[in-house]
Amino acid sequence: MKYVFLATDDNKMQLYHLLLNAVNFHEKGHEVVAVLECASPRLLIGIADGTIKLPIFDNAMKLGIIDHACKACTTTFSATEAADKLGVPLKGELKGHSNLLKFVEAGFSILTF
Repeated sequence: MKYVFLATDDNKMQLYHLLLNAVNFHEKGHEVVAVLECASPRLLIGIADGTIKLPIFDNAMKLGIIDHACKACTTTFSATEAADKLGVPLKGELKGHSNLLKFVEAGFSILTF
């Protein structure tokens, strides 16, 4: 099956559990992507500068699970430099924000935390 794990809050434990499950689904053979929307891109700043320790993030990046962060939200929280440093792509096909419809049309189910 196909799943989008949608992060929306700037809570590091929420992101940890979201990525933990995304990696688990991936390892069990599911097609998985994670999208950082709303306030969650703010966490990229702490991850990039090391004030937030989240090794699962690096693992998810290596596995190619993190599809993108919302361009508008990342910009709003001044996290663009952090996203660049971490290698997180920015997308904003829907008036600057993530277009979740493209995932649904491709057969993905959306899971939020």
